Amino acid sequence: MIFLDPTNDLVFKKLFGNSAHKNIAISFLNSILERKNENVIVDVIFNDPHNIPDPIKAKYSIVDIRCTDQQGAHYIVEMQVIKQKDYAERSQYYSALALSRQLQQKEEYAKLTPVIFVAIICFDLFKSPHYVSHHLILDTVTGEHRLKHLEFHFIELNKFNKELEAVETISDKWIYLLKNAADMKTVPAAFKEPAVKEAFELLEQGSWSVRELEAYDRYLDAIRSQKSQLETAIEEGELKQKHLIAKKLLRIHNNATISEITGLSIDEIEQLRE
Repeated sequence: MIFLDPTNDLVFKKLFGNSAHKNIAISFLNSILERKNENVIVDVIFNDPHNIPDPIKAKYSIVDIRCTDQQGAHYIVEMQVIKQKDYAERSQYYSALALSRQLQQKEEYAKLTPVIFVAIICFDLFKSPHYVSHHLILDTVTGEHRLKHLEFHFIELNKFNKELEAVETISDKWIYLLKNAADMKTVPAAFKEPAVKEAFELLEQGSWSVRELEAYDRYLDAIRSQKSQLETAIEEGELKQKHLIAKKLLRIHNNATISEITGLSIDEIEQLRE
């Protein structure tokens, strides 16, 4: 079997934002958010089931999955591959906007429903070694959770290093799937949960049409191109900085010393002297 990469926005959207397979999203949210008893999510309605990213404009596309549960709580589930230094701030801003836009003019605050932000990210965001973190607004003295309209939950895939044999809980199975599915050839025997097995079926390349696979390939190309552009910009910036440092050293050091300090070749330094 060949499984597509679930961290790809096109695949992620089909996997977790699919009305025909909403049990996948329900199982994922209940396990990651540790929902039990009366708090368990039993149904979701996808607010924008057609929000498919444009592969050609991938670098400008912010793709998330928005759904509402049976009690009206609003969920934003986002996959973020490329590192953003201000991602924590953006998450709060984005969630606050979603909360503020619930009310129309003259509507009362009582109509507001919670916004729960769930992010799966491919980079380290917090210093903690924990790969799943939950952030609520709590009373600093009593620890009471009375301000319940904003929640933030982060899954940092880089920090998840469990071997398959150590994966036991359903939440860990979802995280293992997200991080490793593209490198797997079979569905692990221990992954018996119906929603998880259904997810692997959707990820299997054979279940995708030729048109969908072409869009998947174009999206991968767009992401690779974006990464290459960023790396090129970084390299050019580093070279420019080396040139600036070398120019300041031209009057006080010889070429060999400047080369040792900056890493520039003797020929490059000679060109700067000219």
